[in-house]
Amino acid sequence: MNRTVLAASVAWCVWCLACAAPTLVAITAFTVLKRMGAIDPAAIGWFADDPAASGNFVAGQVAGSAFAAMAWVKLAVAPVALVLLAKAMLHRPRWAMALLIAAGVATAASHVLDLRTAAVGEAWHAAVHALARDDAAAHRATMDALHPWAERCNGIASVTAIAAGAVALSFAAPRRPGS
Repeated sequence: MNRTVLAASVAWCVWCLACAAPTLVAITAFTVLKRMGAIDPAAIGWFADDPAASGNFVAGQVAGSAFAAMAWVKLAVAPVALVLLAKAMLHRPRWAMALLIAAGVATAASHVLDLRTAAVGEAWHAAVHALARDDAAAHRATMDALHPWAERCNGIASVTAIAAGAVALSFAAPRRPGS
């Protein structure tokens, strides 16, 4: 049981890193290059030609520096929480497995809400087109409409990661005899 749960924890940690890291690196690099003037968004074909392209997701987040920063924090917290969770599995595998499942469900739910909701997708596309036109007012309006969704999704994943770490710490802490 312990080995199975530990393997599931490691696999989930690797999956989180593999999914999050490329997008976050792309967001950061795109933001830095754009601010340096090395990239002209209007000159990139998929801004105007293919609104459904995956690159729009990256471009749509460029203006959301706080969003990207929060995602970096989650990326840093999640592996630590999962390592502690794996340690907790040695003490209470059933509780740890339940926590792992709950964290996985919450993370999946945050991804579904963030990426698959039609209203959010439309807001991302509108923001991208506004960015390509350098229409600051339209971009701010669409991002303002999107932020409640983004904050909700980030909140779910962030709280899950922090809770996992806190519970895992309580499980992994040395116990006094008879406690």
